Amino acid sequence: MPEDWNGERTLPDKMSPAPGDFLSVAEGTRDLLIINGEVFQPGCCVSQGLELGDVEAHFCGINEIAFSIESGRTRVYEIVGDRDLADFAFIHVAAYPRPTATLLSSIEVYLRHRGRQTLSVSGISAPTKIYQLMVLAQAGLPVPTTLYLPRHLLDRSFGEVAEKLGLPFVLKAMNASGGRLNFLIETEIDFLRYVDDPAFARAGFLAQQFVPNNGTFRTLVFGGDVPVVMHRCSTDGSHLSNTEQGGHATLFDAETFDAEAVQMAVRAAALLECEIAGVNLVQDRLTRQWYVLEVGSSPAIGSGAFAAEKTQAYSSYIRTKLSG
Repeated sequence: MPEDWNGERTLPDKMSPAPGDFLSVAEGTRDLLIINGEVFQPGCCVSQGLELGDVEAHFCGINEIAFSIESGRTRVYEIVGDRDLADFAFIHVAAYPRPTATLLSSIEVYLRHRGRQTLSVSGISAPTKIYQLMVLAQAGLPVPTTLYLPRHLLDRSFGEVAEKLGLPFVLKAMNASGGRLNFLIETEIDFLRYVDDPAFARAGFLAQQFVPNNGTFRTLVFGGDVPVVMHRCSTDGSHLSNTEQGGHATLFDAETFDAEAVQMAVRAAALLECEIAGVNLVQDRLTRQWYVLEVGSSPAIGSGAFAAEKTQAYSSYIRTKLSG
């Protein structure tokens, strides 16, 4: 990440090129990036055996990798040299200290999209919100602009994050659900209250564009169909509409619901290979643009709001599957 005049880290302006331009960035490179490769670096005895010929090895830790996600444009980069991971010909993950496993699925799907080779990545990672957003954004589905920065940079980055996302923006934990650890940030004081709270010290936070809305929509996707659409809104002025957080739910007619939103939900579930999913959508009340917020692979069917209607739709789907 570049430094400004007073030596503080700043967020880069550039994102990845558009699809179709991806492979031109690293054309001809033979550089190797070793993530968490301290054992190979100078000062470690085994580094004497690292003989790579004309291949130049570079090193970074998992806490030196950041993400920037916009619809159709994603970037994963190491912050010391501000170099895109796709600029390297080959990437090797040498060890797995926290939060490596949390981020690996997102790194892998990005590098696969950019045509780069990886070693010791597949089968170790875990799906997270940032992984979902990477998959959806790279496929061109509209998602809120989202940033991930390592924790040791986060508390110094309010100005850059606010400039990129606007105010207010949302700060949410990567692994939380049901509206937990999800905060609306309007000032730097709000931001630091959560970032510096020892109770959240182990949480990996995403900063995300806040989409002004009149509530969110939970669409249930069963095998490419959307039989249930629920509208959820807060009753206390909160930005959270989850029924777990006191939100009010209304059932919509799935047959007459906005066709663009339905298609978006179906495609999002398919991209994440979820035959049964709960896809959360939000519509900007000013621009009328739809966004995908999240895809849940284990939606509440037999519980929560409208459990009877959800269970009936699920039963119908299973009967259809069984009748083949």
